[in-house]
Amino acid sequence: MVVTVTGGSGSGKSRMAEEISQALCGGRKLYIATMIVCDEESRKRMERHQRQRAGMYFETVERPFGLERLTFKEKERLILLECMSNLIANELYGGENFAMRDPKETKETIIRGIGHLREHAEHLVVVSNEMFRNGTYSVEMNDYLKVAGQVDRYLAGCSDIVIESVFGIPYFWKREKRLWLEKGKWLWDKEE
Repeated sequence: MVVTVTGGSGSGKSRMAEEISQALCGGRKLYIATMIVCDEESRKRMERHQRQRAGMYFETVERPFGLERLTFKEKERLILLECMSNLIANELYGGENFAMRDPKETKETIIRGIGHLREHAEHLVVVSNEMFRNGTYSVEMNDYLKVAGQVDRYLAGCSDIVIESVFGIPYFWKREKRLWLEKGKWLWDKEE
């Protein structure tokens, strides 16, 4: 099962993805963190997310780029990838002195990485950001948004479920009836 959870900044998408992960898989899960902690704000965000995940049996792997080079001893029961916008920025602006890499190659690298995770997990939950609602951007930002849009379209195509978190409320864009929210708790019917 592949689940994509998207939403704006502060929308509750991370918490929603973690709770969905809990419904899909009890016990140990793999959490792939893509954020590079580079300042006080990012450190606080990372610590808040760690506290939020406490007791959920996530093993964290810091992986800001190069998903396709991750190695696995065995198939994971669940991988939670958080978050696509950081991964795209890290891959796209990861050249020497943060020079922008080729957007098409970056998109293909990320898509191969997602495919690699899909091959090595029973369930994959991916968090992405909704960034396309307003604004005029620089050429570089437009390149970033183009890659993000292409990756998000790929994710939507390969996902069984696509959810947008709006003020912490799930809006299903693509739905698989075996996962649902009931009285504030995510439930998953393992039987088809």
